[in-house]
Amino acid sequence: MNHRRRRLRLQATAATVLLVLGGTAGCGSVRGGATGAQASAPEAVVSQAGATAAVGRYDEENNRVNGALDSTGLPGIETEPLLSADVAWMRISKELNQSVAPISDQGITIHATAGSAYPRWFLAVSSRAQGGKPFPGPTYRVFVQAGPGAPYLAAYSLTASGPVPKIAVDGAGTATAVTSPDGLLITPGSLATEILAHYQQNLVGKDRFSSSAPLDDNLSNGFAAGTKALSGRGTTLSRVLTRTFPETYALRTEDGGVLVFTADVVTDTLTPVQADGTVSLGPRSSDAAQLGKPGGATANRFTISRLQTFLTYVPTAASGSKAQVIGYNEVPTAVS
Repeated sequence: MNHRRRRLRLQATAATVLLVLGGTAGCGSVRGGATGAQASAPEAVVSQAGATAAVGRYDEENNRVNGALDSTGLPGIETEPLLSADVAWMRISKELNQSVAPISDQGITIHATAGSAYPRWFLAVSSRAQGGKPFPGPTYRVFVQAGPGAPYLAAYSLTASGPVPKIAVDGAGTATAVTSPDGLLITPGSLATEILAHYQQNLVGKDRFSSSAPLDDNLSNGFAAGTKALSGRGTTLSRVLTRTFPETYALRTEDGGVLVFTADVVTDTLTPVQADGTVSLGPRSSDAAQLGKPGGATANRFTISRLQTFLTYVPTAASGSKAQVIGYNEVPTAVS
């Protein structure tokens, strides 16, 4: 379900907060210790043919699920955090009576990791199109196998905006899964906090992130514009980080840094400036649809949980470079 949203999300994330105004727009975790590849140089966890088959199976079943708007089919092809995101998108699509055009993949490149422990995972990079319209950039998808004989399930899917550093591979073409944050400019576990501070406090050029469209055009500018617009309507917005997902995946890049996939949940609280006032969710906004009231809603308070997923490049601390958010998606998962 993630895939039908790639085009819409890239257009909508700059106005994430404005949606409330009226529809304007463990396992696998990075942790201490040496990687399996570094410890004993084992073979790749999956062959190129096996990974390509897993991607094909996913694409076929995903188009079936999307076409039927059948959320019960999602757990068979996805795992967290993508599963929660797509369950949310499925509900929103149903409430808004939106259909989903088929998605196709071309030029799939597989980056298999190495190691004997589970979960095992690989990265698939491809050019995707929906209804004949290409996505604006390559899509990076993480597929995870929970245990022996288990199917590979999609865990992340993000479309890159701008250049992506090259992934390092050995002579056999195997990528290195990074399980230790040692030497990195930012630990993956701190990304959610630092990204939130960046766009809430307008830290462009002042912190450890370089400028990028997902982080600055979408999140920073969108959050600032949305907060200002809400204020003009007598509504106060407060946002806090409430959860980070343990399902974090990172691959070594040729320059020694990492490409890392992370996810978090932020909670927005909308309250009226006046004690006796009300706040509103705009008609046909994703927030109103998630509430089950696609025509819009009014109350004296709304609480909105938003699941955010990120593809971020993190360089080594010694490189002198800054981190860069390359891809970003967001969806309201609960509204009350």
